[in-house]
Amino acid sequence: MTAVQAASFTKLAATNTLSTRLPEFCSAAHLLCFPEVRPSLEKHTKDENFQTYHNGQNFTNYGAGRVNGIDTFKNYSNDIFSIPVNAFRGYSRSSIDHRESFTGYANDNNVVDQSFNTYGSNSAGEGSGEFKNYSSNSNVAELRFTAYSDDTVNRKQSFSSYNENGNAGDQTFRSYGKNSFGDKNDFTGYGTDSNVVSSSFTNYGKKGTAGNSTFTNYGVNMNDPQEKFQSYGDGTVSATHSFANYRDQANVGYDSFQSYEKNTFASTVNFKNYGNSGNPGSDTFKGYAKGAERNTVGFTGYSVNTNATFKDYAKEGVSFASYNTSSSSSTVGGSLVKRWVEPGKFFRESMLKEGTVMAMPDIRDKMPQRSFLPRSILVKLPFSSSKIEELKSVFKVSDNSSMEKMMMESLGECERAPSVGEINVVWGLSRT
Repeated sequence: MTAVQAASFTKLAATNTLSTRLPEFCSAAHLLCFPEVRPSLEKHTKDENFQTYHNGQNFTNYGAGRVNGIDTFKNYSNDIFSIPVNAFRGYSRSSIDHRESFTGYANDNNVVDQSFNTYGSNSAGEGSGEFKNYSSNSNVAELRFTAYSDDTVNRKQSFSSYNENGNAGDQTFRSYGKNSFGDKNDFTGYGTDSNVVSSSFTNYGKKGTAGNSTFTNYGVNMNDPQEKFQSYGDGTVSATHSFANYRDQANVGYDSFQSYEKNTFASTVNFKNYGNSGNPGSDTFKGYAKGAERNTVGFTGYSVNTNATFKDYAKEGVSFASYNTSSSSSTVGGSLVKRWVEPGKFFRESMLKEGTVMAMPDIRDKMPQRSFLPRSILVKLPFSSSKIEELKSVFKVSDNSSMEKMMMESLGECERAPSVGEINVVWGLSRT
């Protein structure tokens, strides 16, 4: 920034009023800043058809209490130039026989924050929500669904393609299909070919009745995935939960199922083709089908290479139809080794083979150019983890947002004890 700009912003920082000119400051300083999320008071009580949408408007209360009809979003917040923050606070809540469709949602984006709060909750009838292509080919995407399809009756939710070919980022579903009756939830492709992505499901299908949930391809060909299911299907009655092709050919990573199908009655659970990989990660099942009655629980095609651990699980009524007892040393070879020698993928020393060309990962910085803040401004800003709330106020950062997470991680990196031979120098959140 110019000397005149620096002097002007220094005065604002000194009087704690920098937030009043935040867009101008971020532009002049080449900072990564998210726009402030402003709620919309529009009710949207009739059918809507959005062909292309990326102007930064957010929906506070969309389609609540609708009866019949359909709303469609064909291209919502797609491409790298769209607004990075989008929020649906209350979407199709308490509706009856209402359908929603997103053909393309937040695809080809870079560092985005997308959230749905109370999506389709308390809905009834033959309503449905469909995402055909959700956040594919995106970089560092923060995706959140809170209270997704809770307390519904006969509602159908589907994701045809969820965060496929993505890089880094976190995806969370909190309270998914909880206390629902006769719901049907499908993920056809979840995280396929993604790199270093973290996903979390909490209270998935808890205390539901006669529901049907299917993951057709979950975590297939992912690199170093971190996937957690906390309280999956607990307390359900006459439900069917299945995973077909779970972590097939995934590279290392960690999966955790805590309290899986606990205290259920007359439910069916099955994993088909689980953990078939030559370079396995670590999987943990804790409280698997414990306390369940009259259930059918099984693994069809389970590979020992998953390094899986079962803790405190129901030893009766759980079957392994085809348990692969081959050792990892004999499995990792030939075609499987070649399969994992891909551009941009991590690899282990044991996978190095004479005569094989191994492309290194593309570590070029694809973010817009950044710069250091002038010291006159930097010293007046509360860059400290103990003052994170003040810092969030300056930059208008929402609670539990991806920007808050980036701030906390950056401050933690700056404030940690230096390694041997390392000198930590805190220059602020901007970078060269």
